[in-house]
Amino acid sequence: MQKVTEALAAWVPPTVPTYDPRMYPHQYAINFLTGTGRTVIPQEIRYLVDRAVMAKPNTKGQQRKRKHPEQFMARLMLNAWLEETGEDKDAVYRALADKYLVAHGIARP
Repeated sequence: MQKVTEALAAWVPPTVPTYDPRMYPHQYAINFLTGTGRTVIPQEIRYLVDRAVMAKPNTKGQQRKRKHPEQFMARLMLNAWLEETGEDKDAVYRALADKYLVAHGIARP
């Protein structure tokens, strides 16, 4: 049986997020762009991607009235930005994920 001191050492309060290696770097990067890092993407890129998505007709051939989910839009915007700047995709995702971990106080092992 596990000792109480061992159980307390391993216990993490539910309000403190823990590092999940399955989410690094892509999901953490997208979470950063849809949360605290919302203003990182330049306004020009946001506008161009938004206009391109809204101009594309939906499955019924009509103009879109609603936007796609926020995470999908963030991924489209990041991809458009990377195309324009020519930066390495993996390095950028890691940098965004690291910023997310720092902003939320999540320790990476």
